[in-house]
Amino acid sequence: MPGKLILAEHRAGQLVGTLRMRVGKRHRHVEVGDLGLERGVEDRLVEARVAGVEHRVGLDSTDQREEIGLARGVDALGAEAVGLSEPIGYRLGTLERDIGHHDLGEGSSPLSDRRKRRPHTPGPDHQDSHSISVTQIPTPEWPKKTSIVRRKGHILRLRATPDGSHMLPASMATALLDTPVPSPAAKQPARWAPSPSLGRAEVLWVAVVGMLLAILTSWPLVLHLPSRIAPDLGDPVRTAWQIAWVGHAMLHDPLHLFNANVFYPHPLSLAFSDSLLGYGPAAFFGHGTVAALVRYNLLFGFAWSLCFIGAYLLGRELGLHRLAAGAVGAAFAYAPYRVTEAGHLHVISSGGIALALFLLLRGYRRGSSKLVLAGWLVSAWQVSLGFTLGLQYSYLIGILALLALWYWWRAGRSPIGRPTLPRRLVAVTCAGMAIFGVVAIYQARPYLKVASEYPTAKRTIKEVKNYSAGPAALLAASSENRVWGGATAGMRAKVHSKNESVFFPGGLVLVLALIGLAGVGGSIYTRRLRLGLAAGILTCSILALGFGLTGAGYPYRLMYDYAPGWNGVRVPGRVFTTGTLFYALLAGAGAQLLVLRIGAWGKRHSLRALPALLGAVLLVGLVGEGAGHLAHPVVPQPARAEIGLPGPLLDLPTDGAADRVWQYFSTDGFYKIPVGNSTFDITAVDDLRGGMKGFPDRASIEKLRYYGIRTVVLHLKMPKLPGIVGYALAEPPDTAAAAAKSVAGLGVTRTRVGSLVIYEIGPGPAALHS
Repeated sequence: MPGKLILAEHRAGQLVGTLRMRVGKRHRHVEVGDLGLERGVEDRLVEARVAGVEHRVGLDSTDQREEIGLARGVDALGAEAVGLSEPIGYRLGTLERDIGHHDLGEGSSPLSDRRKRRPHTPGPDHQDSHSISVTQIPTPEWPKKTSIVRRKGHILRLRATPDGSHMLPASMATALLDTPVPSPAAKQPARWAPSPSLGRAEVLWVAVVGMLLAILTSWPLVLHLPSRIAPDLGDPVRTAWQIAWVGHAMLHDPLHLFNANVFYPHPLSLAFSDSLLGYGPAAFFGHGTVAALVRYNLLFGFAWSLCFIGAYLLGRELGLHRLAAGAVGAAFAYAPYRVTEAGHLHVISSGGIALALFLLLRGYRRGSSKLVLAGWLVSAWQVSLGFTLGLQYSYLIGILALLALWYWWRAGRSPIGRPTLPRRLVAVTCAGMAIFGVVAIYQARPYLKVASEYPTAKRTIKEVKNYSAGPAALLAASSENRVWGGATAGMRAKVHSKNESVFFPGGLVLVLALIGLAGVGGSIYTRRLRLGLAAGILTCSILALGFGLTGAGYPYRLMYDYAPGWNGVRVPGRVFTTGTLFYALLAGAGAQLLVLRIGAWGKRHSLRALPALLGAVLLVGLVGEGAGHLAHPVVPQPARAEIGLPGPLLDLPTDGAADRVWQYFSTDGFYKIPVGNSTFDITAVDDLRGGMKGFPDRASIEKLRYYGIRTVVLHLKMPKLPGIVGYALAEPPDTAAAAAKSVAGLGVTRTRVGSLVIYEIGPGPAALHS
């Protein structure tokens, strides 16, 4: 006794029977083959809560947990029940549910008169266009079976009568059947994929894979944690000191955390570069230079791992399968741009951006206050690492919030009305935003004060132009890139900064992103989401070029002049970090389309392992083209004779490169030093450095007394350090000649221990220096 129950499905991706429908297919029909010829009808248990079509058997406990709880009660309408199934002249041994992808208007004529029973008329559904298999339900349990009908957020449970008819109140049937039917060509609003269930085992495996990839791509660094560092002896060794200082200050003097031991006697010296406050708790364990080095190397691997984990989870929340989400993680964590910033921990530590977006999105979709709070806490932690990424992430969060408000406002014009958040989510959101704001303000205050007291701390247009690049940067990859470094050498020669202006996204990432953007054959992403990601890539790419896109510096000049905080950005290219996340999300969509297409072909040819093989190849390709060759130099350690000397202490020779090492040495005791490495020039520090050219002579000794320096350590042997061409010169230039000079009459005592010459500066006429 076949019949048709024509309904509009409320939520795409919902289960019908035991089958999961494809996203974007919003109109379904159900063809019910009855067991008998009886025409009797019987009122059954009914609830007036209607949305899609489901059978009680095989309900997905994850996607429909809330509907199971609603499928209870009695006839909410108290109206006459009408059978919606019509008799036929044959019997079926089982109940057949043929779920088709046809438009709502197909085959609706047989049910146009709900109170007159007519034989089922063959319609378009008899054509073999159904691509989903039939669910078989045994007949002995028929009287106990239940069908659930959903429509517009409500649910209606239908019980089957002994003759197989499914009962529905007359008023409800009228509402269903008299609803205007859209034409097949009518465009229906796309829906996002439902929030997936993520088991602990999956999250654990993702974390393990992320850590293994970090170990493999930095091999053999894991074998030399206490002695080596990646990729050079420049910023990484300074960052090792920085994290150690933050942890030390948090434990011993949290109220003066930004008053670091470097750049004595200048206050707020931690704000002379990105603070990395969020990594401070890692320094609660261990002390000294070796512990600082081990700690840094572990955080270095953690940063790559978190990028993979966060991007994977975000891709899963957007509806991607595991292999495709893995492609998102690999494309984000190992984007070719990232290897150029491997020496800047505060730049590669962008995994918190993806993780926070995942937690916030999942929390609001599932109504979980815990996830929402966790998302805001991770957001605050990301900002605490520094404003290099914190500024662009804050703008991203602001833009997403404005879009959400805009959609909420537009929803007020629809018949359904504006959605409402539970009070607990509103409270958690307000608390999370407050925490985010407090962290941002706490960190911004010392930077604002430094900017007001040090004129050189403000980024001039000339300085920003030095780190800007033309469109050639979009096709240039780092020289460390194994795959694209040589191929893009010509384009790389056209950019000013070879490690700050190389934005080639990678060939495989680019191809997958284009496939994901096109969405040919049906994408898991909505059209708006794909266009939004493409707009994000375009915006980040343009802003990353800085003043180099046009002669007048526009459009970046608008950001520099009017966007709060943007005039403090020295390197525009780091905006491309967010662009790599957008690239990765589109590449994941492209990878999923490829895997599904290849999987369908492989199934027809009995090659069921082909999708997994293709997914593995894509993951290897994405990691391989992005993970560059990183050097692992041995890090020098302070000599035993240098530990415990009275401060303030100055290590010589001094320049921008060597002073990073001296900062690292000061981790043993955090004695005060007058130098360090900052992102801007400090007049007093330049004056002190410049006065050491003739050391040890009367002029240099008087200058040391003027600045309160008690001890000088002259290093006769220096490791090979990355130079800073045009910005700093080592003073004194010849350490051996300086060590041979007499100190008679200078009020200085000199001791030589191995390759060190230690000078103790006695009291003298400090006022002579001007």
